[in-house]
Amino acid sequence: GLMSDTGYNRLMVEKPFGTSYKTAEELQNQLESGFSDDQIFRIDHYLGKEMVQNIPAVRFGNPILDATWNKNYIKNVQVTLAEQLGVEERAGYYNTAGALLDMIQNHAFQIVGWLAMEKPSSFSDTDIRAAKNTVFSKLKMYDEREIVANFVRGQYGRGREVWQKSYTEEPDVPADSKNDTYVA
Repeated sequence: GLMSDTGYNRLMVEKPFGTSYKTAEELQNQLESGFSDDQIFRIDHYLGKEMVQNIPAVRFGNPILDATWNKNYIKNVQVTLAEQLGVEERAGYYNTAGALLDMIQNHAFQIVGWLAMEKPSSFSDTDIRAAKNTVFSKLKMYDEREIVANFVRGQYGRGREVWQKSYTEEPDVPADSKNDTYVA
């Protein structure tokens, strides 16, 4: 009963979009059974941050940067997403996702997409998505051995300030949680 015969119907789905490729594919198939692709909006609230929204304007709106923002002039890009707060009231969600699913798979990848993509033919959602997908298709997929050798996961501990708790001291976080709150 959510669809109407008049007006425009949209469905907004915020990340995480499934917990694995399989569950994301299942969710996609379920959504497509009731909605057309132009009615489904998969959103990431992190992309609403002012600095992230400015990336395309800075990259493509400045002729000098637009001409030099490529592999001939840029050797390395590092994306740091740092927060100074704990999980606050998000423990119920965060303890199921962790930094890898919450920050890397969604927020960091979208920023990498904006930073590494070629200039799209237009700034329509489909052209932007296609340009980002070209970048994502070229990323190296690591096997388990390479993950151990190239990635670090951690969990924040008690800070120096009296108010900063360790992750396992946060409300609703199990004391024996091994959930990652840091990924590099």
